[in-house]
Amino acid sequence: MRWRVVVTGLAAALLSVACAVASPAYVGTGPVPGDPRPPGRAFDARVERVVDGDTLIATRAGRDLRVRLIGIDAPESVIPDVPPECYGVRASTVLTRTLPVGTRIRAAYQTGGRQDRYARELWDVWLRDGTFVQARLVRVGAAEAVAYAPQLEHADRLDDVEARAQRRDVGLWGAC
Repeated sequence: MRWRVVVTGLAAALLSVACAVASPAYVGTGPVPGDPRPPGRAFDARVERVVDGDTLIATRAGRDLRVRLIGIDAPESVIPDVPPECYGVRASTVLTRTLPVGTRIRAAYQTGGRQDRYARELWDVWLRDGTFVQARLVRVGAAEAVAYAPQLEHADRLDDVEARAQRRDVGLWGAC
């Protein structure tokens, strides 16, 4: 009987560690060497809510703005009358955990336009500790790197991060 308790406890501990390491929500803390830093032109904003895996609502200078993260694409999860794409709900959860309501962020525009065709602001986003949010999402497989010209400032870095995530089969790369 005692060995069952020990084995069960050990199995639960190992499973807990494995889930923490394999889970896309486990992303470590702080910026990653090689990721871009916020530029001098960066501005402050506050997260109001996450819409899906690559879109959020943020307040800047007293205005609520719909924001699309530059250089990534997450599986769709909120299109009316359309089932979520593979990993779409999980990708949205990862962004929600990365940017909970009230999170203060640094953000910047890239050259070539400040809005997309849907009138969403196009931002690069960093946590206050310097973590580049787009790279974090790609790193854990919650989004793929997708370059949309002319916003190509971090495309090479995001492609490199994506290649590593694909090799490790993390997130959407292992699930879809």
